[in-house]
Amino acid sequence: MEIERSENILNLQLEWVKTADSKVAPLFAINIAMLGLLAALVKLLPSWTIATAIFSSITVLLLAMSMLFLALTMFPRLIGPKESNVFFGGITKQSEEKYILNMPSISDTEYQKDILSQVYRNAEIASSKYANLKLAFIFTFASAIPWLVAVYILYV
Repeated sequence: MEIERSENILNLQLEWVKTADSKVAPLFAINIAMLGLLAALVKLLPSWTIATAIFSSITVLLLAMSMLFLALTMFPRLIGPKESNVFFGGITKQSEEKYILNMPSISDTEYQKDILSQVYRNAEIASSKYANLKLAFIFTFASAIPWLVAVYILYV
């Protein structure tokens, strides 16, 4: 019963990680679309003004920061509990033969401890991903007003 509960908690943590990852692509697409429109309008610009340069630069900087944090959100975290029989990194550090021999011999207590180590590590990963995702959203939202102004100036 305790092992099942630990495995359920691990699955919940893995879902948090997947949910964070699933938010990256749509926000990245929005950032690229905003930059793309800005780039298309800049090509049509006969000459730069100070206002155009300021608002375009602010927009590009904010969107670049957002994309940096999106990249950090998606960056794989490969460090896990050492000598784990659950974490793929720990498993592959053993030979296949050793893993197959070792797995049936671990006790329920050792297995649960391994699972709980995974729970904790995945909670750390999810926390990091959501912190980066939050910053990416903040930078994208912060870019909206200067982007609108830049698009207006460039379009008119």
